[in-house]
Amino acid sequence: MAFPESWLAVTLAKSAGCPAYPAYVPDVPLPFVAFRREGTERERYLEGSAAVPLATFDVNVYAAGYLEAKTIADRLRLGVDNFAGLGEGCIITDTRVTAEADGDPEFNQGEDSPAAYVVNMTVEIRFREDTT
Repeated sequence: MAFPESWLAVTLAKSAGCPAYPAYVPDVPLPFVAFRREGTERERYLEGSAAVPLATFDVNVYAAGYLEAKTIADRLRLGVDNFAGLGEGCIITDTRVTAEADGDPEFNQGEDSPAAYVVNMTVEIRFREDTT
């Protein structure tokens, strides 16, 4: 079975121009993108599942500078928003960037300057599930 995470990982990395990591980020240099699925809504009908769930993803951009983080986030929005088609084996019927906000800067212990600036985004992907 194909999952939207496959498409999202490839698209985030390509759009951002830096690595994108699902669920766990190893000790890597900035910039990078981290993402994870926050939830999945499955509509039900009397006949059963609609088989087109809506997956919600938390996407976070980490960069050494504030404007760099904002630039990467904008590239992600352009690359991810409003896609429909076959992506990495997954049939995607719709994608939307539904929220974007500045995250709290991250500091290394004992330092006064941020180690990383963060932009938080919410991405929704509606995809077709194999019901066989």
